[in-house]
Amino acid sequence: MIRVLLILSCARRSRRIHRQLAEEGDIEVRYQAPETWSDIVTALEDFAPSVVVLDRSVLKAEGLTVAGDIARGGRPPAVVLLAESYHPADVVPAAKAGVRGYVVDSSGACSWGEVVRAVAAGGGWLAPAAAGELLDEFRVRSRRRSLERTRIPLTERELSVLRLIAQGCSNLEVATELGLSQSTIKTHVSRMLARLDLRSRTQLAAFARDLDIV
Repeated sequence: MIRVLLILSCARRSRRIHRQLAEEGDIEVRYQAPETWSDIVTALEDFAPSVVVLDRSVLKAEGLTVAGDIARGGRPPAVVLLAESYHPADVVPAAKAGVRGYVVDSSGACSWGEVVRAVAAGGGWLAPAAAGELLDEFRVRSRRRSLERTRIPLTERELSVLRLIAQGCSNLEVATELGLSQSTIKTHVSRMLARLDLRSRTQLAAFARDLDIV
């Protein structure tokens, strides 16, 4: 059974979604109208849901904040954020907070059984506009990384060494792959650390991953 906890401020919407999910044979659903954060914690501990459907605004706070707190707990449930209307500024912060779904349910036409099964299985569910927002963010970041890569003060040979370091290769493995001596690889590593103002191979690898050089 998929256990679903509804944490919603509107009783009418809660009843509607509860009724829809209760008709599904593989879903057990419970409703919580919290007055304090302790109410939410208690409901999570008592019911141990695999999915939480959370109002965008709950406890007079941003639902994103509450969602992040839930997602950071031990063995957290999948969190679906519910909004009456689409808020573009929610999407990227919601993804960063660990939210698995973002649903705009103004008309009541959402198929909640499909939403719950998707996120419970480890997938996600996004309103079409939210999916577009994430794709736009990805494109912007990709362009930014491309621009940043063009400004990296490294030679092509050094970039080849950096890619292999980011993949976890030792100096010997890098030397073998590139047909160079270990001393040459050590020299390249030292120069890159100095030029990029870094202190270790670990920082070099993180630098490469951050700029999508790997």
